[in-house]
Amino acid sequence: MKILFLYRYGILGGVCTQLFHRLRHLPKELNLDIHCGFKSDNGIQEMLSPYATLHFGLDENNTNGFLRTNKFDIIVIIDTEEYIKAVRDVDTDALIILEVHTSIERNLEYLNRLETGDIHHFITVSEYMVGRINDLRSKKVANSQIIKFHNVLDCGLFKPSEMISEGPPVIIWVGKIDDHKDWRAFMNISRMIHEELPDVEFWIVGGQTCPEKLSQEVFEVAEELGIINRFRWFDRIENEKMHAIISLVQGRRGINLVTSHGESFGMSVLEVMLAGCPVVSTNVGALSEITETGQHFRLYELGDLSSAANLCVKLLVDEFDNAQLSLGEVRPNLVKLYDSSNRSEKYWSLLTKLREEIIE
Repeated sequence: MKILFLYRYGILGGVCTQLFHRLRHLPKELNLDIHCGFKSDNGIQEMLSPYATLHFGLDENNTNGFLRTNKFDIIVIIDTEEYIKAVRDVDTDALIILEVHTSIERNLEYLNRLETGDIHHFITVSEYMVGRINDLRSKKVANSQIIKFHNVLDCGLFKPSEMISEGPPVIIWVGKIDDHKDWRAFMNISRMIHEELPDVEFWIVGGQTCPEKLSQEVFEVAEELGIINRFRWFDRIENEKMHAIISLVQGRRGINLVTSHGESFGMSVLEVMLAGCPVVSTNVGALSEITETGQHFRLYELGDLSSAANLCVKLLVDEFDNAQLSLGEVRPNLVKLYDSSNRSEKYWSLLTKLREEIIE
């Protein structure tokens, strides 16, 4: 069976990371031939090429020609309207699935422009996103089933380390440098923490595609806030090395701070908790669905930077050991829910089952 994934952004972000984890556990008995199409390669060829045939340069002008030349049994479009339009213009008997991963409101507007026959099913990653799709989708696809399938993760890779690292505690922040992830909130919370705990370091991980002007602004803000000497920015970390940097943070008794305005799932939060770091996060989107809150996972309301800073300080000063004990207690359930070695096979079986249903 030949399957094509179409996604505009070939970047080291959440969607391509999810493809990576799924592809590493392809069931051989299903005999699947996987292809992935992108508009451009911004760093994912090395990550995905061992597992799938990659096609770059697919845009609104040539994708329908590509689809006429290459026949696929299943086409999975991920949050890209131009690919929906391209498939619409092609006579195909493929199963068409729309995967919805983004939680950014303006990027979800395309759901209201879907036409009758564009897709057979939706797949998304949380109850929160099921609700967003129901609210935003066109009436023309109101009968298309919405299937929830959690993101998956290599829990054997992301696990607590016994390593004790030298150096002060770290507040780690993971994501793109944009208003949605809200790097400015992270910097301002960092300033508050710095006033209480001047030795703590503040690390940003991600932002490889950040424009040069914005990159300069990040460092200027760090200097204005007086944290420049405690600030580090790792703009590119390969997926297979992410666990190592989290282990380093854990070994220095550090925590993860999330300032996002909305998350469809919360992949980086799950990675961090599985690797043994407590999390302080905005209470937005699907983040509260990952696991129950507790010593290891604390939520604050969006915009309440003082509460975020206070939660971080308490964890670093008094409650880190209890938080790690709490993480040890919840880890088995996290593995059961999200481990890619078990869950990925169920994803591929789901796709093949849905394909068989439209053939019948």
